[in-house]
Amino acid sequence: MSTNDASTATTPQLPFRSFLGYGAGDMANNLAFSLVTTFLTLYYTDVALISPAAVGLLFLVMRLIDAFTDVIAGSLIDRTHTRFGKFRPWILVFCVPLVAMAVLTFSVPEALRGTFGAVVWAWVTYFLLGSVFYTLVNIPYGSLAAAMTQRPEERARLATFRTAGSALMQVIVALAISPAIQQFRGDPDGLQGALTQTIIVLGIVTILLYLVLVFTAREQVERDVPKVRLQDAVGTLRKNRALGTLAVAAVVYLVGLFTIAGMTIFYVRDVLGDATFTPVALALTFSPILVIGWFLPRLVGALGKKRLYAISAVVGAVGAAVLLLAPPGAYVLAVIGFLLLGASSGVCNTVMWNLEADSIEYGELQTGIRTEGTTYAVFSFMRKLGQAIGGAAGVWIIGLLGYVGGAESQSESAVWGIRIAVGAVPVVLFLASALLIRAFPFDERTHTEALQTIRERRTGVQPTMLHPLDEDTEL
Repeated sequence: MSTNDASTATTPQLPFRSFLGYGAGDMANNLAFSLVTTFLTLYYTDVALISPAAVGLLFLVMRLIDAFTDVIAGSLIDRTHTRFGKFRPWILVFCVPLVAMAVLTFSVPEALRGTFGAVVWAWVTYFLLGSVFYTLVNIPYGSLAAAMTQRPEERARLATFRTAGSALMQVIVALAISPAIQQFRGDPDGLQGALTQTIIVLGIVTILLYLVLVFTAREQVERDVPKVRLQDAVGTLRKNRALGTLAVAAVVYLVGLFTIAGMTIFYVRDVLGDATFTPVALALTFSPILVIGWFLPRLVGALGKKRLYAISAVVGAVGAAVLLLAPPGAYVLAVIGFLLLGASSGVCNTVMWNLEADSIEYGELQTGIRTEGTTYAVFSFMRKLGQAIGGAAGVWIIGLLGYVGGAESQSESAVWGIRIAVGAVPVVLFLASALLIRAFPFDERTHTEALQTIRERRTGVQPTMLHPLDEDTEL
């Protein structure tokens, strides 16, 4: 039985507007996400004048707190039933508070800069932004993919539109904010004003994008039980080896990726020597998926998701190595390095979301319980953990090697700290992730067979493959 045959009868075909709407959703999500991953470290160190050590601790602790908020939110979502579906009401209610908190996070009062009050402001606003409002919007958004369709080719397209929407907002945010980084260097008041105005405008656009998602997304996948208890949802995770394997590989990759993300502005300004190159570097990092994404379904069909992920992670390692070795002013090498990193991160992140949707079926196959929200919450937490460790690692490395916030220039050791964060650390972690993903227990054939078994259970037919994958299966 082909992949197509196994999946065509599961859910109705999605209209094109559903793909556009789903892409608009992650475009909206990435206002807050891009601001935090790309600009918040620099904002804290050079505008709020918080020490690198304190910034790193904040990033790490807040993502650990997400261990609770993500899973609790996922369980609440799994038990939500309205005539508008499980997921869209959460997005509609919490998207406005999310945007408002993004503005406040980047609005440390002038009187608090360089004081303990700035640290308190950062902890409170960052907690509300990431651990509360972003969680309550992002988890239902991410859970939608598995609930919209079981067709592998449509899930691949949803993941592609998601990554494209994410990349587009990241490019927009970079182009909107990066010029102010150069223009207002050494002028915290000027940079603060430019950031506030830009984030408010982008926030209005973001709310409109969420509304597009709400009015175009539909849930079509049948559920076996009307409600899922918290203990049942968490219990399924113990048997979900697919989710565990993916989570570990993703954490390792994302630590490397977000070590780079938080340090990109520092690298361009202090290693290459020209902050005006920042929009180019960020666009190269975020935009390759806008082109590659349209070929991803064919690449997945030719190579399989696991192999494509591994190859892309190795490409990222090559890009990081180029940035590590590029001398000051070597813009051609920088373009090559950032382009390779952009291609790697775009493909790996897209495939991750595709594999996450597959892991929901793996859990349902093993337990008979379908828990989109809780599964997504766990994976989202693991991603945030990787992001937190990566963000903390980068700022701690440059702090240990002598970075001084707000200084006109940095010492040679601080510059090498930036090189290590952007180059050496990601090389090792990307290669490790490429090896780890090999243990993921689904390939295209076994996923197709699992869908067939799940469908037969729902229709009361004796399954042809009750447990095709046990804990000792090797593929």
